[in-house]
Amino acid sequence: MTVFLICSALLTLLALSPLLYVLVKPASAVAENDDAAAAKRQALAAARAAGVLTQDEYDQKLAQLKSEAPVRPVLHAPAPARKLALVILVGIPLALFGLYRQYGMPAALSPQTAHSQTAPSTDTPPPTLESAIASLEAKLAENPADPEGWRLLARGQQSMQNFAGALNALTKARELAPDNIDIQVEYAEALALMSSTRRIEGEALTLLENALERDPTQQRALWLLGIAAVQAGDKDTAIRHWRNLQGMLDPESDIGRAVNQQLAELTGEPAPVAAETAPTPSPSPAANNTRGVRVQVSLDPALADKVGPEAVLYVFARPAVGPRMPLAIQRLPVDRLPVDLVLDDSMGPMPTMKLSDAPASIVGARISQTGLANAQSGDLEGLSATISQLELDGPVVIRISQVLP
Repeated sequence: MTVFLICSALLTLLALSPLLYVLVKPASAVAENDDAAAAKRQALAAARAAGVLTQDEYDQKLAQLKSEAPVRPVLHAPAPARKLALVILVGIPLALFGLYRQYGMPAALSPQTAHSQTAPSTDTPPPTLESAIASLEAKLAENPADPEGWRLLARGQQSMQNFAGALNALTKARELAPDNIDIQVEYAEALALMSSTRRIEGEALTLLENALERDPTQQRALWLLGIAAVQAGDKDTAIRHWRNLQGMLDPESDIGRAVNQQLAELTGEPAPVAAETAPTPSPSPAANNTRGVRVQVSLDPALADKVGPEAVLYVFARPAVGPRMPLAIQRLPVDRLPVDLVLDDSMGPMPTMKLSDAPASIVGARISQTGLANAQSGDLEGLSATISQLELDGPVVIRISQVLP
């Protein structure tokens, strides 16, 4: 800032130099006795020519005349003009500086300010789910012919429990890709979530059955049709769908074991021997370092009388954006409440989806009245706000206080 002010002052003086010259220059530099000296020299010359003075006398007097101190110049600048120049010379810089302070950007002269304006901010908070959805909506407004974009928007809206928004997005995705089976299945699920009972029936059920006819290996359709059968009290059909799904999965994979567990609960039969007797490997150092989130779960006392005799507690973490498949999940007896536990990567049903890799997640706890992991009408639930990676160390406090419609 000092360098800037010095340069500004020099430029101002340069611009006002004509006025400065008026102040310092002599208005008239004529000697007061110039005419008298000339007259004396002429008189001496005449006297010498007339013989009045000898040569020696003439030389002596001429030398004396030259040796006299010269008369100093007398300034005759008009006083009003000099005063006006002084006022302008001082007033203009002061006025300019005041205007700059009032309307300019003095803070921009600070090195810290200049750096903050040019250097990227490192304190920018991570984007929230709401901002991500808003950004995606803006892009779709510019390019609405993107079925995958509408599909992604639907997943984000479902994560925000905005089921109407999700259904609207999937409606547009279906219009753009009417033959896409995956979109059809997700649209059917959105229809069920929009209903007051969250039951898979009517149009949603018809769409799922049609999708399975077109592609018998559609795993999401098999899973949802099994849930629909359980809701309708048709356990045999549920078992058939889930056993078909079970046959497509590696029984030793995380998702395979999860399906085995659901079938075991539904049929009352033990899980496959391989899954029961397989030795549990000793945790490796890498596993011991698995990052997790600590969760503290409690039940609102006002809902205590709504817990059914077959209820089961599920504590889970799922992505804030994208598929609703849990990143980690634990199944516990309800009588363990209140409970303090840790969710980590070792508890995820999908090896490719890890809690430690998710940029943002939502932690929840649900009391399932039927024992099924999928949310049903009448279940009791509590969810956290969106949690970033920096907040995974917890603890995350969950209070189960909502009855699902």
